[in-house]
Amino acid sequence: MKSRLIVVQIKGQWTLQTDMAYLSDLGETMNAMRGNTWAVLVDMRGWVVPISVSSSPLKSDVNLDRRNQKIECWVVDSPSQGDALLPYFVESGIVPRCFSEISEACACLQNAGYIDKTESIDEINWLVRYLAPS
Repeated sequence: MKSRLIVVQIKGQWTLQTDMAYLSDLGETMNAMRGNTWAVLVDMRGWVVPISVSSSPLKSDVNLDRRNQKIECWVVDSPSQGDALLPYFVESGIVPRCFSEISEACACLQNAGYIDKTESIDEINWLVRYLAPS
Protein backbone atom coordinates (compact mmCIF):
# COMPACT_ATOMS: atom_id res chain seq x y z
CA MET A 1 0.00 0.00 0.00
CA LYS A 2 2.89 2.37 0.61
CA SER A 3 3.35 2.85 -3.13
CA ARG A 4 -0.18 4.32 -3.31
CA LEU A 5 0.41 6.87 -0.56
CA ILE A 6 2.37 10.11 -0.81
CA VAL A 7 3.52 11.12 2.67
CA VAL A 8 4.89 14.62 3.18
CA GLN A 9 5.94 16.75 6.11
CA ILE A 10 6.15 20.47 5.51
CA LYS A 11 7.38 22.76 8.24
CA GLY A 12 9.13 26.01 9.01
CA GLN A 13 8.86 29.49 7.54
CA TRP A 14 8.44 29.22 3.79
CA THR A 15 9.59 31.51 1.02
CA LEU A 16 8.35 31.64 -2.56
CA GLN A 17 11.46 29.67 -3.55
CA THR A 18 10.72 26.92 -1.03
CA ASP A 19 7.09 26.79 -2.10
CA MET A 20 7.85 26.51 -5.81
CA ALA A 21 10.46 23.79 -5.19
CA TYR A 22 7.93 21.86 -3.10
CA LEU A 23 5.24 22.16 -5.79
CA SER A 24 7.70 20.93 -8.41
CA ASP A 25 8.67 17.90 -6.29
CA LEU A 26 5.03 17.15 -5.47
CA GLY A 27 4.04 17.39 -9.14
CA GLU A 28 6.77 14.92 -10.12
CA THR A 29 5.68 12.51 -7.39
CA MET A 30 2.04 12.78 -8.46
CA ASN A 31 3.00 12.11 -12.09
CA ALA A 32 4.77 8.93 -10.98
CA MET A 33 1.44 7.71 -9.57
CA ARG A 34 -0.30 7.73 -12.95
CA GLY A 35 -2.29 4.62 -13.65
CA ASN A 36 -3.07 3.95 -9.99
CA THR A 37 -5.41 5.48 -7.45
CA TRP A 38 -3.51 7.16 -4.66
CA ALA A 39 -3.79 9.29 -1.53
CA VAL A 40 -1.79 12.03 0.19
CA LEU A 41 -0.94 12.47 3.87
CA VAL A 42 0.48 15.89 4.74
CA ASP A 43 1.82 16.73 8.19
CA MET A 44 1.82 20.53 8.14
CA ARG A 45 2.23 21.13 11.85
CA GLY A 46 4.73 23.94 12.37
CA TRP A 47 4.34 25.17 8.78
CA VAL A 48 4.19 28.94 8.28
CA VAL A 49 3.38 30.52 4.91
CA PRO A 50 3.39 34.30 4.67
CA ILE A 51 0.52 35.87 2.69
CA SER A 52 3.08 37.18 0.19
CA VAL A 53 3.93 33.56 -0.65
CA SER A 54 0.44 32.06 -0.60
CA SER A 55 -1.01 34.83 -2.78
CA SER A 56 1.90 35.17 -5.22
CA PRO A 57 0.78 35.59 -8.85
CA LEU A 58 3.59 33.19 -9.82
CA LYS A 59 1.52 30.38 -8.33
CA SER A 60 -1.60 31.14 -10.36
CA ASP A 61 -0.46 28.82 -13.15
CA VAL A 62 0.23 25.87 -10.84
CA ASN A 63 -1.97 22.94 -11.77
CA LEU A 64 -1.24 19.56 -10.20
CA ASP A 65 -2.68 16.47 -11.89
CA ARG A 66 -4.92 14.93 -9.22
CA ARG A 67 -7.02 12.77 -11.59
CA ASN A 68 -6.37 9.51 -9.77
CA GLN A 69 -6.08 11.00 -6.30
CA LYS A 70 -8.89 9.79 -4.05
CA ILE A 71 -8.20 11.37 -0.66
CA GLU A 72 -5.95 13.90 1.07
CA CYS A 73 -5.47 14.08 4.84
CA TRP A 74 -3.82 17.01 6.59
CA VAL A 75 -2.43 17.01 10.12
CA VAL A 76 -2.69 20.64 11.22
CA ASP A 77 -2.00 22.96 14.14
CA SER A 78 -5.36 24.69 13.60
CA PRO A 79 -8.41 24.00 11.41
CA SER A 80 -7.64 26.98 9.14
CA GLN A 81 -3.95 26.23 8.66
CA GLY A 82 -4.24 24.98 5.06
CA ASP A 83 -6.98 27.34 3.89
CA ALA A 84 -4.65 29.09 1.41
CA LEU A 85 -4.30 25.74 -0.40
CA LEU A 86 -8.02 25.09 -0.90
CA PRO A 87 -8.29 26.95 -4.25
CA TYR A 88 -5.92 24.34 -5.73
CA PHE A 89 -8.44 21.61 -4.97
CA VAL A 90 -11.55 23.18 -6.56
CA GLU A 91 -11.26 21.42 -9.93
CA SER A 92 -10.15 18.11 -8.42
CA GLY A 93 -13.32 17.49 -6.44
CA ILE A 94 -11.17 16.54 -3.44
CA VAL A 95 -11.80 18.23 -0.11
CA PRO A 96 -8.81 17.76 2.19
CA ARG A 97 -9.69 16.30 5.58
CA CYS A 98 -8.07 17.99 8.58
CA PHE A 99 -6.91 16.20 11.72
CA SER A 100 -5.07 17.35 14.83
CA GLU A 101 -3.30 14.00 15.35
CA ILE A 102 -1.38 11.87 12.87
CA SER A 103 -3.07 8.76 14.29
CA GLU A 104 -6.49 10.14 13.28
CA ALA A 105 -5.30 10.83 9.73
CA CYS A 106 -3.77 7.37 9.48
CA ALA A 107 -7.03 5.78 10.69
CA CYS A 108 -8.88 7.65 7.93
CA LEU A 109 -6.36 6.42 5.35
CA GLN A 110 -6.62 2.87 6.71
CA ASN A 111 -10.40 2.97 6.35
CA ALA A 112 -9.97 4.17 2.77
CA GLY A 113 -7.54 1.33 2.00
CA TYR A 114 -4.34 3.35 1.57
CA ILE A 115 -2.60 2.12 4.71
CA ASP A 116 -2.48 -1.56 5.57
CA LYS A 117 -3.97 -2.49 8.93
CA THR A 118 -0.60 -4.01 9.83
CA GLU A 119 1.34 -0.77 9.32
CA SER A 120 2.04 1.17 12.48
CA ILE A 121 2.25 4.93 12.97
CA ASP A 122 6.03 4.49 13.36
CA GLU A 123 6.22 2.94 9.89
CA ILE A 124 4.18 5.81 8.44
CA ASN A 125 6.41 8.34 10.20
CA TRP A 126 9.40 6.61 8.61
CA LEU A 127 7.96 7.45 5.21
CA VAL A 128 7.70 11.16 5.95
CA ARG A 129 9.66 13.25 3.53
CA TYR A 130 11.11 16.45 4.96
CA LEU A 131 10.78 19.12 2.29
CA ALA A 132 10.91 22.34 4.27
CA PRO A 133 13.66 24.07 6.19
CA SER A 134 13.87 23.43 9.94
